[in-house]
Order: sequence, then structure tokens, then C-alpha cells
Amino acid sequence: MSFTDGFRPPAREPTPEEVGVRGGSKACGGCTLCCKVLGIGPNGKAPGVLCPHAAPGSGCGVHDHRPEVCATYQCAWTWAEPLDPSWRPDRAGFLINPRPDPAEVEVVVDPDQPDAWRREPYASQIKRWSDPRTVSIARVLVRTNGRVMVLFPETEIDLGLPNQPNFRVESGYEMRDGRMQPFARFTSLFGATPSFSLTGPRP
Repeated sequence: MSFTDGFRPPAREPTPEEVGVRGGSKACGGCTLCCKVLGIGPNGKAPGVLCPHAAPGSGCGVHDHRPEVCATYQCAWTWAEPLDPSWRPDRAGFLINPRPDPAEVEVVVDPDQPDAWRREPYASQIKRWSDPRTVSIARVLVRTNGRVMVLFPETEIDLGLPNQPNFRVESGYEMRDGRMQPFARFTSLFGATPSFSLTGPRP
């Protein structure tokens, strides 16, 4: 099994019974990074703010009565066998968030450690996932303080802040100035006209 084959997410988000409990997958332990970097619903906790029930190093203070969205969530570290203990989110400074598109990798970074994903051994592996020859992965997104960045082997494209909550990212290569160059843009979840687009290297 190759690294990327072992990483590829399932077509749907797994349940706690399928990961984190049975099947030899990894337990969260005292990691609470998802309780900080992710938002909880339209009227709940904002992303980037630690949940008041979270106790870093200990876990959730209301674990037995936590919201369903929390009970059913599992980051990719818990079920991706090739991700060793150094990739546990509280140690890495980011988590890998399952996306609706199983071919997308989304790295959500702790806002207090915005460059955590650029450290080794993480940076080179994340860049390898962005290689278009990695057929099981279509694109790699990095989210820091709400901004969305799309990675390519040769560059990064910072798309900035999405202007709508429901968005998707389109990326790839297109012919410009006589050669194939990377592009990335936000598009509506329903496939409307692109709402924002940037091309070229990260400044």
C-alpha cells in the first residue's frame, strides 16, 4: 500500500464506531485541535476559537453529551494508517479535515501556528500530495485564519477569504503565455460562475 493509497479518505465521513473505537484506528487521546480550528454550525462556536468545553491535553469536558456534529466528526489522522503519531493534530499544529470530495485534502491550521504545516516532515509530504501524478488526490487546500490556499508542486495560490459559506475550489493547469500554468478559483457549490480567481505564484 502506498502512502497516498492509504491516505485516501472514504466516500463519506466515518462514524466513531468505524474509526477511533474499532478497527485498530487511532484514539484522539488528549488532542482537542478540532475543538479549536473548526466551527460548530451557524449558531455555534466560530472557527479558530477554542470550545469552552475543551480541555487541551485532557479532551472534551462534556464528552458524553457533546453535540452530534462533534460526536460524528473524525479528522483523517484517526483513520489514515500512514499518518504516524507525529501527525496527531495537537503535535503537528494542524489537522487534515475530511472534505465532501474524497479526492481533496484539506489542511486546517491552528491560527496560533500559521506556518506549522511548512515544517518538516509535514511540508514535503503535503507538497507530494499536490503532485498531479498522485491520481487519488485532485487538489490540496490549506486553510489558515479562514484563508484558502491551493498547493501545487511548483507554487501556492492564495485565494484569500471565501465570499460565501458554501463554496468549492476548482484548480488545475491551463495554457497561458505558451505554457501550462497552474490556476485556482472559488466556485459556487452549485457550479455557478466563478466568484473569485487568482493565478500565478504566491507573493
